[in-house]
Amino acid sequence: MRKRLFLLYCVCGFQTLHAQFHLVTQALDQLSKQTPYTKADISFTLLDNQEGKRLISYQSDRLLAPASTLKTFTTATALKVLGPDFRYHTNVVFIGQIKSGIAKGLLRIDASGDPTFGSDRFDNTKPERIKSLIVEALRKKGIQKLFGKIEVHGKVFDDSSIHSCWLDEDIGNYYGAGLYALNWRENKFEITLIPTKTSFVVENNTANYQNDRDFCIELIHKEDATTEEAFAFIEKGKSCPYVIRGVLSAKESSHNMQLARLAPAQDFVMELKQPLQKEFSFQEMAISHSGPDEKMLDIVSPPLAEMVYWCNQKSLNLYAEAFCKTIAQKLFRKANWFLGTRAMLRYASASGLPIGASDLKDGSGLCENNRISTALLSGLLRQFTREKFFPSFYSSLPSINGLNMKSGYIGGTRAYAGYITLCDSTKASFAFIIHGYSCPPRDVKLAMFRILDLLK
Repeated sequence: MRKRLFLLYCVCGFQTLHAQFHLVTQALDQLSKQTPYTKADISFTLLDNQEGKRLISYQSDRLLAPASTLKTFTTATALKVLGPDFRYHTNVVFIGQIKSGIAKGLLRIDASGDPTFGSDRFDNTKPERIKSLIVEALRKKGIQKLFGKIEVHGKVFDDSSIHSCWLDEDIGNYYGAGLYALNWRENKFEITLIPTKTSFVVENNTANYQNDRDFCIELIHKEDATTEEAFAFIEKGKSCPYVIRGVLSAKESSHNMQLARLAPAQDFVMELKQPLQKEFSFQEMAISHSGPDEKMLDIVSPPLAEMVYWCNQKSLNLYAEAFCKTIAQKLFRKANWFLGTRAMLRYASASGLPIGASDLKDGSGLCENNRISTALLSGLLRQFTREKFFPSFYSSLPSINGLNMKSGYIGGTRAYAGYITLCDSTKASFAFIIHGYSCPPRDVKLAMFRILDLLK
């Protein structure tokens, strides 16, 4: 009797799942016929984590831009190649002479590409903490006065700081910040915009730049417009480093925007001078700094697992790009985007996944030219469940609409990728991308959520 009941339960469970899969496929067909999606590419893949079987395959092999869902690929590959306990090291070195409490020479910061240096997300990386660690290290050497120079050294990466495929309206904003040997405060800062009769002015900025010199404001008033419709451009030939264009509501008394730092190492040195002047009467001057290198301090990043958590939770492009290039450095001794993305695809291929014509340009998904299929992306997610690092990776994914998944949005693309438990307790991996729709992104998000809800 028990055996018959078990068999009946299995049959009913199979029929329920089969009906669910049919409903999802039907919903995808119906969506593709709606006016905003008639010219859109819609791709959805659902895989059984245990056996790897495709439970749903809807235009699964179509190559599309993954947007920020690419970060799942990058962060998992980093955990695999570098290990969850990997840390970046930034060394502080003094070259010169220290006599009777007076130090003369060069204070050198050997950068490592650490994306968390000066970040507020971790106790040991906060800007004031880092500056105080340097002050304490100098004190321990008996230094009472300091004369000379401060320099940042370290050619960590082999290519440009800003990717050539990133859009002009992205690279001046915080999410499009470049990756440098020394990164500071996640390479972002904030400005406060105050409305005028026809446009806006910068009243304050947290990087201590010149409000009237460094920002050219070309914003236009538009009712109810938010800072999501205002962008910072970096243009050669302009009298100011940042040109702010777009539309913004003049009803509010002020707006805050986060922009990208263009010279984080320089900004760090300027900030460091202040506590050094206060504590050691630091004077900047040209002094011969012959002598042995004396290591003062090793500033260590949080472990990779913690960095991955924030990278996926807050979709931090800077972190993902650092991981991508650091993977290349570890495997090929050259840290650049090309080798980093090749290493990611090599990991997929070594896992037995067909990479086909997949083409990756960066690690964050900010480049619109990235191309990957939902078949490969979901296959990777399933592969991650078989790796030792999976608990760290899984906990890094945001909880969105009741699912552990990463979202992505760029240039007419909305994407989701993650994990779902089906009605019969089957654990599954999925990837879902829609590109080329003609309606507000919020409408696409809700439509995608409704389809995913059919599987719960």
